[in-house]
Amino acid sequence: MKNPIKILLLGLCVLPMIVVQGQNADLDTVFVKRTVGVHEFEMDTLFIPGGRSSPQVLAGTTFLPYSDKMIGLLNNGLAPISLEVIEDCDRSIDPRTFDDYPKFLNVLRDKNELTIDVSIVANCCHNFLGEAEVVGAHTLNLVYTAYGGFCACNCCFTLRYTFNTTMEEKYQILKFVTINGAKTVGQIPTKE
Repeated sequence: MKNPIKILLLGLCVLPMIVVQGQNADLDTVFVKRTVGVHEFEMDTLFIPGGRSSPQVLAGTTFLPYSDKMIGLLNNGLAPISLEVIEDCDRSIDPRTFDDYPKFLNVLRDKNELTIDVSIVANCCHNFLGEAEVVGAHTLNLVYTAYGGFCACNCCFTLRYTFNTTMEEKYQILKFVTINGAKTVGQIPTKE
């Protein structure tokens, strides 16, 4: 009887060590460089738990990956391809016209791709995180959140949202586009 008790006690001591060791995941490393002067910079390190299904570091202007809105978008047959700034901080726009924004400049379908260019007004030093969602019967609502440094100026940016529409006809064909729920509505061309 002494041997089974020793084995049981040994197992109870070793099991917690195995469980704790199994929970220690490798960390991914991201190096962050920040300019602090002329030809001078600081370097910092960001550790991210490994084993995640998608990158956890967002930089610059990009889609917010796998948010609730973006999952819903996939469930409506649209897949995000890219969000980019195609015209950076145009300060020539008269500030008295800022209330006229956002403005849809171009909404184009090319085979299985939908590209939407929209001008917005934001802080001069901002980047943008984007999302999109289908609202109502046939409306795509583009969403952006401005973030980053803060400057003492506003200017006009042109954002380009690009989506893969291969699966759209299996769900519903979109007819209209809005941005951040604004009253400004653009027309989406029909699929050929």
